[in-house]
Amino acid sequence: MSSSQVKFGIVGGAGRRGLVHLKVLKTFKDAHVKAICDIDEARLRKVAEAYKVNAYTDLDEMLNKEDLDAVVISTPTPVHISQTLKCLEGGLDVLLEKPISLSLAEAKKLYDAVKRSNCFVVVGFQSRYSNIVREIENILDRDTLSMLHGFWYWTIPIVGWIRRRSMGGGQIVDQAIHLIDLYRLFAGEVEKVYAVYTERGRDTEEDRATGFDNWASYVVAFRFKNGVVGGLCTTYALYPNIFPIPEGVKLEDRATAESAVMIDIICREMLIRYVHGKEVRVYQRGKETRVIRLEGDSTVNMLRAFVEAVQTRDKTLIRTPYEDSFRTMAVALAANFSAERGAVVDLDAFISSEG
Repeated sequence: MSSSQVKFGIVGGAGRRGLVHLKVLKTFKDAHVKAICDIDEARLRKVAEAYKVNAYTDLDEMLNKEDLDAVVISTPTPVHISQTLKCLEGGLDVLLEKPISLSLAEAKKLYDAVKRSNCFVVVGFQSRYSNIVREIENILDRDTLSMLHGFWYWTIPIVGWIRRRSMGGGQIVDQAIHLIDLYRLFAGEVEKVYAVYTERGRDTEEDRATGFDNWASYVVAFRFKNGVVGGLCTTYALYPNIFPIPEGVKLEDRATAESAVMIDIICREMLIRYVHGKEVRVYQRGKETRVIRLEGDSTVNMLRAFVEAVQTRDKTLIRTPYEDSFRTMAVALAANFSAERGAVVDLDAFISSEG
């Protein structure tokens, strides 16, 4: 099908992230979004009319009635596995938004299904598709890599269901999992995880009135199989736009502003600072500081790669295949497991025992 359009359906297509996918795919000449599915009927009809796509409130109906090649799934995490399995059963390639699942047992069930299938399941860790992440891979001295340390400072999530631990899984699972995925890309596989979380800082009546029922702040320590160590600190306790772009700073210079999301990658006498969505700075003894700015949009790059992979069946285009992303999901769930039990978690043992 290399010369034809890829026919898409988007599940959760009227939602915040689903709408991003819809808008991007609509700009691709070799992609045709035929239908969207969403349970919010008012938003569904509005979006379907605006973008001239068919509308469904039931996934089974969409899969039965539409002739599709691929599906994007951008729905609340607890329904990811069941929806992806249905699409695989229909012979469709899938781009599944992160996180994969709140249940490692369910994620393992999908892993087995993916291994049996000839279909692609790509997970939405879009940062791997950015030029600055690729640049880090080229610069990084893996022989002397010693430590990674990152943070993600945030506020109460905009999306209501993510505020609830039972639905979103907390910030490590829902949001900072993007950084965990990059940790694995740079340092390899995680051996052990230890985490401590607290509700302090978001445990007032005012917070609960917003529907917030979650941990507020998170600290996670990692040991990788190659001896590298890592740390990750995140929080929902802050407020929106804590580091706004200063007045007078041009849009193209926004990377000079402070960032609430960052990873420091430390090798022997070299610091690589990844500023999420902005730039990479490389500090190295005896050399001038290098700055590499983000080019383009990582989500666009990811969807471009997915469309081309569906057309050509070239799996090398996919930087976030399910089989690899599954282990990122396992690390995040192991962190929650550690925080709940106050114990160090061996990742391989955790994967083997869960489910």
